[in-house]
Amino acid sequence: MLSQLIRLKRRAAAQHAPSAPPVSRDVEDFLEVARSSFVRLQAAWDAADLRALAALTTEQLLADLREQLVARGPGPNRTEVLALDARLLAIEELQEAFVASVEFSGLIRERLDDAAAPFRELWLLADLKATGCGWRLARVQALG
Repeated sequence: MLSQLIRLKRRAAAQHAPSAPPVSRDVEDFLEVARSSFVRLQAAWDAADLRALAALTTEQLLADLREQLVARGPGPNRTEVLALDARLLAIEELQEAFVASVEFSGLIRERLDDAAAPFRELWLLADLKATGCGWRLARVQALG
């Protein structure tokens, strides 16, 4: 796993070189999983499904989402992802985890009668070395 991640990091860095080859298959595979996780997380949020949210997020983010769900109230929520792009910005190895920064952008509709709205978000995905649970969403930041 570590050697695959290091290769992925090197290939992602090579993308930013002036004469870089096309996006590597490893990066595309990673981004496909990230896009799928984005859609699954939206569905779990809409359903207030804490079990599904726990499978997709770190414990700290899950605690924040629980608070937000309480504030949201019991009413239904519906998120429709109409267009979704993902771009891997960086992968870093920290002492306790690998962290990937992914920029998501696209169009989203949060109510049936609303028009689609553009969005840009930075997601930090963490693969905690101690747990071996794979990539989990650790933080979301809206981008201007």
